Order: sequence, then C-alpha cells, then structure tokens
Amino acid sequence: MVREYKLEIANLRNQLKSLTVMEGMTLTKLKILINEKYNKTDTLENLTNKLRKKTIKANELAEIADVLGYEIILRKK
Repeated sequence: MVREYKLEIANLRNQLKSLTVMEGMTLTKLKILINEKYNKTDTLENLTNKLRKKTIKANELAEIADVLGYEIILRKK
C-alpha cells in the first residue's frame, strides 16, 4: 500500500507533528532517531524552531522523511 501525504509549507510544523504521531512516535523520539542515524547532536528545540520559522533545510526534511519511512517526491503541479 502506498501512503501519500501532501506537505504544505505554510503549516509544515503541524503537519510533520501529525505525520510523526501517525507513525507512532513523538517529535522527541524522532529527533533522537535522527541524531543516532545521522550522527548529529542538535536538539529538539532546534528542530522545532526551524519548523516554526520555516528555515528547515531540504536535507533535514529528507532525514525526517527517511526516519519516518517516507520518501520525498517532487512532482510538477
């Protein structure tokens, strides 16, 4: 089964929180897994600030998607 989820930049923080919950984890657990998998040491606060300010980088979004078991697909509108 292919599960699709359309992210909207305007509401990225809430959407990623919802997606995380749908996958059965918290943002705290997500950040721990990202740090372990990608050998990082940044904090949950850093991640939530980037989401709130919409300053998250594409590679950080790709890491989130990877840990949650999703892939990012760019598709022309």
